[in-house]
Amino acid sequence: MELEFHLFNYGAYPDIPHSDFLESSAYIDLPNRHFDPYRGKMMLDSYFDSLVFGEQLGFDGIHTTSQMGGPIGMTPNANLTAAYLAGKTERIMIGTLGPILNTYQNPMRAAEEVAVLDQLTGGRLILGLPMGHGQNYHAAATMNPALARDRHWEAHDLMVKAFTDPGPFEWQGKNFHVPYANLWPKPIQEPYPDVWIPGAGSKVTLERCARHRYTYQALFSPRKALKRNVAVFHQIAEEEYGYTPSHKQVAVVLFIHVAETDAQARLEAEPHLMYLMQNLNRAPMHDAFPPGHFSKESLRGFMTKGGYRAKDIGTMTVEDVMEEGWGIIGSPETVAEQIQQVVEDLGAGKIIHVADFGAMPNWLVRKSLTLMAEEVIPRFRGPSGKPIWAIEDPRPVSTHTEYGARKTEPEAIPEARVPGVGVLDVRTAHVAELRTPTRP
Repeated sequence: MELEFHLFNYGAYPDIPHSDFLESSAYIDLPNRHFDPYRGKMMLDSYFDSLVFGEQLGFDGIHTTSQMGGPIGMTPNANLTAAYLAGKTERIMIGTLGPILNTYQNPMRAAEEVAVLDQLTGGRLILGLPMGHGQNYHAAATMNPALARDRHWEAHDLMVKAFTDPGPFEWQGKNFHVPYANLWPKPIQEPYPDVWIPGAGSKVTLERCARHRYTYQALFSPRKALKRNVAVFHQIAEEEYGYTPSHKQVAVVLFIHVAETDAQARLEAEPHLMYLMQNLNRAPMHDAFPPGHFSKESLRGFMTKGGYRAKDIGTMTVEDVMEEGWGIIGSPETVAEQIQQVVEDLGAGKIIHVADFGAMPNWLVRKSLTLMAEEVIPRFRGPSGKPIWAIEDPRPVSTHTEYGARKTEPEAIPEARVPGVGVLDVRTAHVAELRTPTRP
C-alpha cells in the first residue's frame, strides 16, 4: 500500500515548570513571565526550519496548528503560519490544523482567510477543521463552550456555502445571521480545499466526515478505540452515503523517531516524548473537554468503552505509547515494520509524522527526519519515490502563461471616466491608438 507522509511539529515553548509543580496543567493560567521573547524567536525559527526542510526531504505535506493560551504551540493562528510557509516553499502541500471556527465571531472571516491562503499557496492548501481543545476556548473567550459543537458545525456549513454558492446570499441560522454573505476572494481550488477533520471518535464527527467525504484524522485514543472509530466511519459511509471510503480518507497521527539502532532511537527520543506527554499534552478533563465538546452519546462511549484520554496521558511510559500505536521509535527497519502494522490495523493511507516532541533540538529533529526520508518513506512509495506534488503539481496554475491560457472573459472590465475623453478601458488607455471611449 502506498502512503502519504505529512510532517507536523508542535512548535512549543519548552522552558516551563514541570507538571509536578502545576495545579492543573501548562494551559490557561501558566504565568507568561516564563516566556522569553528571544528564546521564543529561536524556537519559532527552529519550528519553521524543520517544516520547510520537509519539502527538501520529499514529504507529501507539512502541517501547522492553532494553539492558544499556553506553551504547547506558539502559533495561535495556523492560517498566519501557513501563509509564511507558502512563501518559503514551492510545491509541497500545506495543511492548517485550524482555523478553530468557534474563535471567530463570524465564520465568514474564517472563510476569507482560507480563501486568500489558498490563493497565496497557489492551490496547495489542506484545510483542517478541528473543534479545538477546551483550553482554546478559555483563551479565546468568544463563546460559551457548552455550545461549541452545534456552533462549530453551523459555522462549517456557512463557510462551505460561501465557498460553493454565488453571493451575496443571506444566512439565517441558530447561531449566525449574516445578511450579506458574499465571499471575496474565493479559493483557487474548486469547489474548496481538501478538508481534514481531527477527531477523537465523536459519532457526529465521523458522520460529517463520511457525509462530505473528508479525511478523518484519527487522534490519540487506545488502539481498540481507534479501530472501532474507523470501522464506524466506514459503516456510516457505506450504509448512509453509499460509498466505501478510500484508505486516503483515514490519516493517523504518529510520534516517530528514527535513529541508527533501536537502542539509539530510544536513548534519543524517550526523554523528549516523556516531556511532551507529561507537560504539553496533559490536561485535566474539565479543561480539555468542557460541557458541549462531546455529544451525550460520545461521552457515554468514552466513559464505558475507553477512548480519547481515557487514561491520564501524563502517566504513560514509552512502552505504553508504543503499545497503543501512537509512537514508533527505532531503526529504519523497525519503524517501517511498525508503520506497516499500524496502517493495516486502521486502514490508513496517510501518516501525520510528529517529529519534534515539543522540546527536541533542531539538529536531532533533522537527523531523524533525514533517516525517515532516506530509509523509511521510500518503502511505501512507487518506483519513482516521488511525493504527490512531484508526480503532479498540486497548483492548478503556477505561471502567468498558464493563467493566460485558462482565464475566462470577465463579465465586467475595469473602466474609468476621463474628463474630455469619456469612459475608457483602463487596461489599454495608456496606448494612444487604443484610447477609444467604450461608451459616452
